[in-house]
Amino acid sequence: MQKIKKAVLLTKLCVRQPKTIIKGFRYIKNNGMDNFLIHVKGKASNEMFNASRQIQLDETKSRYYDKLKFSIIMPVYNVEIKWLEKAIESIEAQNYINWELCIADDCSTDPRVREYLDSVKNDVIKVVFLEKNGGISAATNEAAKMAEGDYLVLMDNDDEISHDALFEFAKAIKNSDADIIYSDQDIVDMEGSHRDPLFKPDWSPDLLLSQMYIGHLLGFKKELFEKVGGFRSEFNGSQDYDLMLRMTEHTKKVAHVSKILYSWRDLPSSTAANPHSKPYAQTAGLNAIQDHLDRVYGKGNAEAKETADLFVYDVRYKLRENVKASIIIPTKDHAKLLGDVVESIQKKTAYRNFEIIILNNNSEEKATFEYFDQVVKEYDNVRVEEASYEFNWSRLNNHGIRIAEGDVFIFLNNDMQVITEDWLERLVEKAVREDVGTVGALLLFEDGTIQHAGVIAAMGGWADHVFRGMNPVHYGSPFISPMVTRNVTASTGACLAISRKTIEKIGNFDEKFIICGSDVEISVRANQHGLVNIYDPFARLYHYESKSRDSYIPQIDFDLSDKMYKVYREEGDPYYNRQLDYNSCVPKAKSGVQEAPETDHSGMRIEAAGISNIGSNVAEITPYNFRPCAYNRKRINLLVPSINPEHVFGGISTAIKFFEEFVEEMGYDSRMILTDAEPGNDVKDGYNPKYTFVEAEEESHAAHQIVPYSNRYGRSIPVSEKDVFMFTGWWTAHCAQEAYEEFEKQYRIRPNKFINFIQDYEPGFYPWSTRFLLADATYKNHYPQIAIFNTGLLKEYFDFNKYKFYREFVFEPVLNKTLKERLYKADSIMPKKKQILVYGRPGTERNAFDLIVDSLKKWVWMQSDIAEWTILSAGEKFKDIPLGNGKKLESVGKLTIDEYADVLTDTYAGISLMASPHPSYPPLEMSVFEIKVITNTYANKDLSSFNDNMVSLDNISPTNIANRLLEICENYSPQVRHELKNKDYCENSNIFWFKEEVGKILEEE
Repeated sequence: MQKIKKAVLLTKLCVRQPKTIIKGFRYIKNNGMDNFLIHVKGKASNEMFNASRQIQLDETKSRYYDKLKFSIIMPVYNVEIKWLEKAIESIEAQNYINWELCIADDCSTDPRVREYLDSVKNDVIKVVFLEKNGGISAATNEAAKMAEGDYLVLMDNDDEISHDALFEFAKAIKNSDADIIYSDQDIVDMEGSHRDPLFKPDWSPDLLLSQMYIGHLLGFKKELFEKVGGFRSEFNGSQDYDLMLRMTEHTKKVAHVSKILYSWRDLPSSTAANPHSKPYAQTAGLNAIQDHLDRVYGKGNAEAKETADLFVYDVRYKLRENVKASIIIPTKDHAKLLGDVVESIQKKTAYRNFEIIILNNNSEEKATFEYFDQVVKEYDNVRVEEASYEFNWSRLNNHGIRIAEGDVFIFLNNDMQVITEDWLERLVEKAVREDVGTVGALLLFEDGTIQHAGVIAAMGGWADHVFRGMNPVHYGSPFISPMVTRNVTASTGACLAISRKTIEKIGNFDEKFIICGSDVEISVRANQHGLVNIYDPFARLYHYESKSRDSYIPQIDFDLSDKMYKVYREEGDPYYNRQLDYNSCVPKAKSGVQEAPETDHSGMRIEAAGISNIGSNVAEITPYNFRPCAYNRKRINLLVPSINPEHVFGGISTAIKFFEEFVEEMGYDSRMILTDAEPGNDVKDGYNPKYTFVEAEEESHAAHQIVPYSNRYGRSIPVSEKDVFMFTGWWTAHCAQEAYEEFEKQYRIRPNKFINFIQDYEPGFYPWSTRFLLADATYKNHYPQIAIFNTGLLKEYFDFNKYKFYREFVFEPVLNKTLKERLYKADSIMPKKKQILVYGRPGTERNAFDLIVDSLKKWVWMQSDIAEWTILSAGEKFKDIPLGNGKKLESVGKLTIDEYADVLTDTYAGISLMASPHPSYPPLEMSVFEIKVITNTYANKDLSSFNDNMVSLDNISPTNIANRLLEICENYSPQVRHELKNKDYCENSNIFWFKEEVGKILEEE
């Protein structure tokens, strides 16, 4: 049906505009048939887009006012009156009314222009007539001199802006405090039809060095414009480009409104219709970039070059002579593929300061070892290193980093071939820039179509390669062309450059990822450290996409990726555009309004290994497999997601504490089974020496074991009649219960009573869903369970919902030992800063992070002394979030316990929400450190009686939170009296008082 609609609309277009047919033949002549077909598809989409756009124009008649004033700057010269009239009408139709229009007529020779401008009667439209023609830069500067607004907004004299353009700018400025702001755009023809939308990425500095992608609508602070000296006539034709480059040397506060607010008029004299109409603009753009590079890097250190495509530029950076590249290639057999890539590197690479490190990961074939012997004899810059351990892409590349000699690491698959001779130099020269994290290349399939031109996070619900399967040709709608250098969230690990300096700054690959995801994760981490990642389309290689590995993906890769992509699913990839369809690798505008990409749990794009679409219905519950064994001592098995330090806090920490105390008191053997994350090497080397690390395949009789089991495909765990299983999450309970069903059928071994360590109502994490039902079912399993609840409130909730267990025990939370020591050392008068502490976990819905942010965005406009306040977020690391009024939510991420104690000591007020019956620990910790903390009620949970610092709200709306926070902060005192509160919470040293009782139950026949 969609195709029929497109065909009908194209037919109507040709009838309405017969010249379209002639234009089509001209397009084929100039651009080829392949590009024409792409263009035709775009035309159909444009017609559908145009039809939907007409409906949206009348959506609102509301009028908005704010003290923020915009001055629209418009130079005029010999424009047709009807187009000038339409431009002014579009401004007068704005639903945001605090604006003025400043027009400078550049001595038009057409008397009708002056006559029309004299006839305009509007108090907010100012007109100046210049006595001589000075060119567009001079005229625009004259118009800007009349401006009284806070922001200047540029507009051509024959274009149009949408009715809500200034309103959208005002909203974005309030939220971001941007110095520069821009929007998406399209083209409007002489009949009023809209086409060729350009949905732009957020601020992309390397893309700006490739083309003036900012375009229109563009606004900026008047004081910034004046600071850089306004427009310069020597760059006429690309004067906006030159101005933008100079302004970004003074600010990085650039905001993007992901909506079409500007329509560029398609006229014969305009570059919208004919890019050849202003050939001088191409040269002016080149000169503007070079001038910028000379200022930023110094003369001779960077050079801008023209490319085969108009208004597309290529910036090259001078390398110092001794920069060495280490090309790291993991391999298992496939000697022919490996030989091809090594040979292509040696024969086709112009930059010669490199080494090749081949990591032999369990090769078996004779031909492979013969090739190893041959290649190291033939080339003195090639070496083969043994990596005799189970395949882990991250670990292999970290191994390469440790032994490499280079300044830049090139992580390369063994199924590649070099195309362009300067590929290595390009990757290296960008990777060594101080502001760069990772650099990727254009990778082509064997048929010449695109395999990789940048990774879009959340594409397809996970991540995928934009432009995948398309021809590598320049085309600029509805997204940026694949043939320009641009910033990206990530690039594939099949060919990825990272400097040694960057690795030292952000850390190695995350070895918890086994096959896929860590290439994206390290790029995301680079972004979080303030670095940019770059895709360079001029560095080109063939990628035969994972011919040397199978398609198995371990569960842990799904789980870690699922968490990593969560924020991108909700907010979109900043280097893509929310108006584009995230379910298509070929950029296309969404049909209708699709505010966030859909999550498709049925498949996932694999970045490291190039594997796609592996089935997985519920990622958490990859089955456990048990096999019988002869183990004659009672053994407690803790099913725990991870023991890596970054995961061991809160619930996991408490579960391990109980487990170890219980085992020690009862004299049982113990085994920790790690279900979700492989332990890092530092964990294996430094963990409690009483434990022996054991592979799942081993029949070990060590009394205390740790068994990594996240990579469990085709693997089983030895289980005896003496084993007792303890759960720490619903998925661990589900998998163990399901495994015992099969185990009992096959071997007639029934489980001992399970210990279900319940620290929240976990079905509530997934309302009205499969996961809700699965989590709920674990509490109702027919095998007997001993339930241990971490608060009386939580047990009350389970009782109310009529869950029944074999026996039930309750403990209450207790203050962390280090926090207790710091609290008891505190003086009776505790100094406090004007500081707010938020428990911020964007990746965990039950902590209501979005609600907290919305509340803070209201509060910052209510607090009279807001400039004096600092707002911190601890919990998860994320990019700082602008709140408006010059304030931001500063993410400090996961703090050490001592750092956390420092923040608690200094903080005056806090917010910590939890949409569950479980009272989370942060509000309790904040309150005993004399922080007035806002939290929420839930069902039977109400923490208001905990102590007088606890503010427990029943109405948890943003306005109510903001009002209560204002009330708290209005009563700020730099010194707060400190009195010990909640003695049981602070001093209870026997929280697991029931250990012996649980032991007796397990000894029952």
